Amino acid sequence: MSGEAGSDSTNPLIIIGDRIQPKPHLNALMRQLRSENALLAPEHRIKYAVCADSSDVAVALRRYLQAVRMILIGPGLRGNAVTVARMLSKKTHIVMVIDPQANPLGSDPISHQKMKKNLEEMGIVIVLAKNAGEEFFGPVVDDFVLSAVAPSFEAESMTPDERAAMIDRRLDAVNKFPSLPDTQRRVAQLDDLDPPKKWAEAIDPDITTRTVVLRLLNSARYAFRTRVETVEQAVALASARTIREIVTACQIRQLFHRTTEATIEQFWRHSLATAFFAKLLSMPADGEALTAQQRAELDRLGLEPEQLEVLAATRVWERFALNRADDPFTAGMLHDIGKITMLLCLEGSLSLVLALIEAEASELEPTGRLWARSVVDIERFLMKDIDHEVIGGRLAERWDLDPVLRQVIGHHHQVHAGSPELVALVALANQAASTLYPFPAPEQHHPYPRLLARLEAGVKKKAGKNLSAAVDAAIDEDLGGDLADVLSRMEVPTVLWDRVDTRTFMKLCYLLGPKIRANALTFLQQTA
Repeated sequence: MSGEAGSDSTNPLIIIGDRIQPKPHLNALMRQLRSENALLAPEHRIKYAVCADSSDVAVALRRYLQAVRMILIGPGLRGNAVTVARMLSKKTHIVMVIDPQANPLGSDPISHQKMKKNLEEMGIVIVLAKNAGEEFFGPVVDDFVLSAVAPSFEAESMTPDERAAMIDRRLDAVNKFPSLPDTQRRVAQLDDLDPPKKWAEAIDPDITTRTVVLRLLNSARYAFRTRVETVEQAVALASARTIREIVTACQIRQLFHRTTEATIEQFWRHSLATAFFAKLLSMPADGEALTAQQRAELDRLGLEPEQLEVLAATRVWERFALNRADDPFTAGMLHDIGKITMLLCLEGSLSLVLALIEAEASELEPTGRLWARSVVDIERFLMKDIDHEVIGGRLAERWDLDPVLRQVIGHHHQVHAGSPELVALVALANQAASTLYPFPAPEQHHPYPRLLARLEAGVKKKAGKNLSAAVDAAIDEDLGGDLADVLSRMEVPTVLWDRVDTRTFMKLCYLLGPKIRANALTFLQQTA
């Protein structure tokens, strides 16, 4: 990032997302700025910051937020220019200078016009490079920079239909919004008590999913005495709930295989860890309360005696009064589906989020404080009106998912006293899963894995103590005030700690984490 803006600048600022090069549109902008600045007092003169990479644009916006009046996205910007425009269009005025030879809006005239109309509907000004002269930049600088008029935004006054249409425009739903797979739709319509034959009718037409279901049920994880040859037999042996879990995992992974993000495996690990935590924390851990099916599922998780003891002692399952139809595993698996939808519809968006996390973590490192910020907060900083909960909620609405599942997907960071019990359970499981596999924040920055590593080191220093007592002592001695500080800055809904106090939460994460990790990785491999 380069330019003439100082870190303490309060002058109006333009972020130029482009390479520094003697291009006519950049020369024209510079001449216009010199002309305007010659007439302005020093404290009112327009400054600029040049960013050659889309991630740098996001960091510059954060650094100079109060001063930024406009972002110019030029043809030399590295990264996905359209995604930058879509994400930041409600934060400040966006002007895109287009080089037709680069085809940033589509490779054919129809796609180009469709994309151009879509972007212009969001208030983005689009101009061809050959037309971006001083006569163009004069009114733009006057209107966007000198007048300091913010982009119009009236989300509060929108009807639900208007807001849904606005979200669709931001995500380019016409081209990329994923549809619910037919197999998943058929399975979602089934009740767990429906006969095995109906489940077979729903799954058998999908050869890929049927193959994965049978392969998994014939693995050592289930250890049935007889080989499972049909879906009907699988439902009878393993339960409809188990089949639903496998099908959901297969279908959602197949649906989103197109995303090219290198970190996508971390997303699936996080989702599966959340699913397994949600299932385990909802399951009675004492023998008398377990059903035969629950006992079989608990056995498959392979918990050690001390892990069962801490579950039995805390009796976490009693703190979530779930309904019979609630499916903790499926809800946990789908809770962050908005994140992967965002990656698919806003290609390159992850790099902007990660750039802000890196910048914030680097600033905190010298102070000795752990980085701790909700990813929802970062998404809102970039997109103002939407985040992965809003995106996921819109997807769940289009898919016509169960209302409680929609609540899980759209509100797992906004739990309150009146939230459905399944939402609260998945919200807690999501926090626990982030101690193993946070996403998108990398483990070296996310505070939960760092706290867990300190806890593990502290427990090792207390050799000879009872494991449960050693964990309690390490929480007090090795985490200190950092745990409370992190949870406060992460803005975790306090109602969750009314269900499970923070000490119990960390203890459960530490003791159950290894089994959750092992089960998530095995399940991920077997359902590939």
